[in-house]
Amino acid sequence: MFREILSEKALKTLESLSAETENFYLAGGTGLALQLGHRFSEDLDFFSERPFNIDAIISAIQPDKVLYSSKGTIHCEINDIRISLLFYSVPLVHTPFHWHDVRIADIRDIVAEKMKTISQRGAKKDFVDLYAAIRLKYSVAEVCDIFKKRFGKSDLNFYHVLKSLTFYEDAEGEPMPIMKEPSKMWDWETIKSFFLASIHLFEKGLNP
Repeated sequence: MFREILSEKALKTLESLSAETENFYLAGGTGLALQLGHRFSEDLDFFSERPFNIDAIISAIQPDKVLYSSKGTIHCEINDIRISLLFYSVPLVHTPFHWHDVRIADIRDIVAEKMKTISQRGAKKDFVDLYAAIRLKYSVAEVCDIFKKRFGKSDLNFYHVLKSLTFYEDAEGEPMPIMKEPSKMWDWETIKSFFLASIHLFEKGLNP
């Protein structure tokens, strides 16, 4: 685990939520960065496969500020760290593990989710994260297999997923995440070029 991608404040906030989030798992960019070590990240995104009582959770975690809450969704801040708690019924394929008494989703489940997120609206950080998973750990074929194992039985249109990997209009104006070791490899133009050059591999891997 790459502890250094979290600030001390974010780590202390994470640890302080361990009891209240025992029925959740941490995923998202921070969950991935803790396992890949490619960038700094502080937002804490928790997911529950079961519905939860919003008022009870807010009362338990005592956030400094509630930014938004509705059925199955809480966005709040604790110690200036953004926290999200979300009901997400799609089951994990792999068993989460514990780190600092918090359940962390397996990297494969997070990678699959990143690919799905890109198909819905790709933020720059999502492209960066998927690229990092491929450059640092998996092949394109392995990532496609990971994605299909989690979402192959869903109603996702694989052609739309493929097309989304080369659509950058929404991401262009967004800031780049802060990389742990900045280099040409992490340049936004390099990342876009990688996806454009590799799209035939994604097409082959995603083909049912």
